[in-house]
Amino acid sequence: MSSERQLDLTLQLKELMQKVGINSFKQLYRSTGTSADAIGKLRSGNLNTLRWQTLVNISDTLEISVNELIDTFGEQLSSNKTQPNVSKSSHQALKTLQHEYQHLQHQFQQQREILQAEFQYQSLQTLESFLTYFPTAKYAAAQNHDFPASKILPLVQSIDRLIQQWDVSIIGTVGARVEYDPRWHQLIAGTATPEELVTVRYVGYRQDDKLIFRAKVSN
Repeated sequence: MSSERQLDLTLQLKELMQKVGINSFKQLYRSTGTSADAIGKLRSGNLNTLRWQTLVNISDTLEISVNELIDTFGEQLSSNKTQPNVSKSSHQALKTLQHEYQHLQHQFQQQREILQAEFQYQSLQTLESFLTYFPTAKYAAAQNHDFPASKILPLVQSIDRLIQQWDVSIIGTVGARVEYDPRWHQLIAGTATPEELVTVRYVGYRQDDKLIFRAKVSN
């Protein structure tokens, strides 16, 4: 690598360091948990010899993505064809790192969505008693403003917002007459056959097509 190119990479690295409050290369390799040799390779654009975790540590410290790190300090490997020490294998090594990073990002996003959905579902299960009986109390308060429960309505608006954010749908409306459907309704009094009209006593909840708990109904 030419001295001009190395100077250019060093200046770019210093700019990134200044943005995150790092004032020296010594402070940089201590912050990243890497060695002075690793930072030297970064300044020379020799990324293909660095371990994947080292690239992640450096990019996290500089608050940029691994792709940005590779594009900034590794582009010489793919764009400058005049350097004899730049080989196809070096170029391929960077491409492999980029592909691995993108694959891990995709896996992380999928895992995050799965964990988030599971957390929401378990939380809703924990809130079953509140979610079941509060709509009925709210209905009674709406019918009678002197009903004591009316005083607590403003306190639970955050619960309603939370349910909306989680794309949770309420099954039924308290007092409504609906066709009995065992998939979504739990009969708590009397008897009923599918499609027979019943009255919703307590609402149920579902998230998309996933049942959380059924609406409680009677005939």
